[in-house]
Amino acid sequence: MSRNLTFQVPWLPEHTDFTRRYFLGYFTISLSAVTAFMAAWGIGRFALYSSGGVRSREVPPDVLSKLQPDAPLHVPEAGAWIVRRQTDGSLTALDDRCTHLGCRQKWNPAGQLFECPCHGSEFDIEGNVKRGPAARSLPRLYITTDKDEKLHLSEKPPQGTPSS
Repeated sequence: MSRNLTFQVPWLPEHTDFTRRYFLGYFTISLSAVTAFMAAWGIGRFALYSSGGVRSREVPPDVLSKLQPDAPLHVPEAGAWIVRRQTDGSLTALDDRCTHLGCRQKWNPAGQLFECPCHGSEFDIEGNVKRGPAARSLPRLYITTDKDEKLHLSEKPPQGTPSS
């Protein structure tokens, strides 16, 4: 006993019956279109990802008193890690975003590494890649001070300073 379910659908021409085969075809095409749209949106979002471009970041002066030698200090307001080197007392500032997909990395004092919690990239205290998937080192930030003793961090060298 074969039973063919057919009925009229208002948006279809009169001679078309809405059968199971037609429904499955329509459903498959619709599902494919939604999947293609979602994939295009995700790829476009990934391709156009930006870590914020060039921005100037202010660090309050009390941060300097909190720095311990060779122990990075995270300054979330500035989006940076600041390190005072024990060997010569110099300051280094690194962007706190992983170069793979922009996750904020965390400092692991036991391993002396910055670790990305998203995909497992690891960076040494200088910002160099120790383990991927990140392919680029952490961006170094230029440090300047103003007359109010505030530290300023930026991705580009200050004007009038030769870039290295």
